[in-house]
Amino acid sequence: MDSSLPVIGVVVFFLVDKGYGYLRLEGTREEFHFRSQNLAGRPPRKGDRVRFRLREGRQGYYADEVEIAGFA
Repeated sequence: MDSSLPVIGVVVFFLVDKGYGYLRLEGTREEFHFRSQNLAGRPPRKGDRVRFRLREGRQGYYADEVEIAGFA
């Protein structure tokens, strides 16, 4: 089930040196991982509000096309 419409979330953390992070779907406790290659702009910071699409991979769902949407 890939998300064709972008959804909103908040960045929990992003480790630039490691190239990955997690974000939380807004209004829920669901968290999804993302990697540097899933970014559609500058690297996000903790607390940034982001727009993204959910994709299904081999290890479950992940955030793709992650871009800054504003601040939480």
